[in-house]
Amino acid sequence: MKHIRVIVFLSLIAMIRAAAFGQSVDEALPLPAGYLSARGSQITGPDGTPVRIACVGLNGMDVVGGRLQLSPLFKGIAANVEAMRRLGFNCVRVDWINKTLDDPVAMKQLDDFVTACGKAGMKIIFDNHNNEATSADWENAAQQKNGLWFDTGPGSDGTDGAGTKGTISAAKFQTDWATFAKRWAGNPTVIGFDIRNEPCAHYKKFPPVWGGDGPDDIHAMYQDVGNAILKVDPGALIICEGIINYETGAYEGDLSPVRNLPVVLSNPAKVVYSVHEYPREIGGYKGPDSGIGYVDRMNRMWGWLIKGDIAPVWIGEMGASMKSSESRTWGNTLLDYMNGEAGGSPTFADGRQGISGDWWLWGNLDGQNPDGCLDKSGNLRPEQMPFIKRMLYTLNKASNE
Repeated sequence: MKHIRVIVFLSLIAMIRAAAFGQSVDEALPLPAGYLSARGSQITGPDGTPVRIACVGLNGMDVVGGRLQLSPLFKGIAANVEAMRRLGFNCVRVDWINKTLDDPVAMKQLDDFVTACGKAGMKIIFDNHNNEATSADWENAAQQKNGLWFDTGPGSDGTDGAGTKGTISAAKFQTDWATFAKRWAGNPTVIGFDIRNEPCAHYKKFPPVWGGDGPDDIHAMYQDVGNAILKVDPGALIICEGIINYETGAYEGDLSPVRNLPVVLSNPAKVVYSVHEYPREIGGYKGPDSGIGYVDRMNRMWGWLIKGDIAPVWIGEMGASMKSSESRTWGNTLLDYMNGEAGGSPTFADGRQGISGDWWLWGNLDGQNPDGCLDKSGNLRPEQMPFIKRMLYTLNKASNE
């Protein structure tokens, strides 16, 4: 019962903090102090209690300008972080690109963001999104168009796929990650590193593959880079995304190869897998994006890892403007699945937490889809709020009674 009292105390702190602002999600809990680990399909705190990572995605280093896209509704980094926490999130997914390391102003901004999150009781997961300073080609910012995690050397054509000459070899990618991770080593505000955003096999020239020991073997890369990071920051989670392939229907990323070839790190308790889930209106996907057909696809692509209690899966991006009936139907299916309430989904009992996620994205971006989680008053948009609330870390599923 001790951890129940601690969680209630933390919840009261969150409610007191929230009362000083406007709208809040009072029942949402922060993540515990310290680093997290994996135990079976659960993500756990330092004492072994299952927890739920409820991130909001923050754009910035992958877009022109190379700066975090903070909402203008809140003035400065600290105010944005406080607003994220007040609205129920306990973590932020923050992207960076390899060129960020060469930009002292950008790195200082990330330092300031880590400091602000630490003071607010928020956690951070950093995600490598791109190699080069992003061009005006937005698609290349969202998914590097060569589909890989590097853009020069064996296994590539020497470009990023969007016409920019490559400068990041596979070896430099690993070195850059170790350098980046070392900057916050020992600081449990930074709980994890999402090694590469959306590797894609439908860019056919040099598609990433899971296994084979060739230059485009992403499984080997996850192990090599993951172990390099753990050498400098042993507490961090190592997050490995499945390979996306629109031509085979693997829109979220295919983790089925993990059955025969899992990621094995020096510390097995630090491996977390990841996929991205969006409705058809975001990506133009074919096939079902709601109901039993969608459940079946998730089970096949990644849900089997949860159902078999093998490894955690974190949904590293999820969301939409939620203004259409189709997107709301998608969202209900996905959140039912994440919470063990859909027919055929994983189930969670005895204090186990539902599937962790990251809502895309922070801010007010009227006219886009997703259009950001905030309305013009800085509150959660009413269309998105019911879905966001269902992915948060809350007391009723936080621990054993």
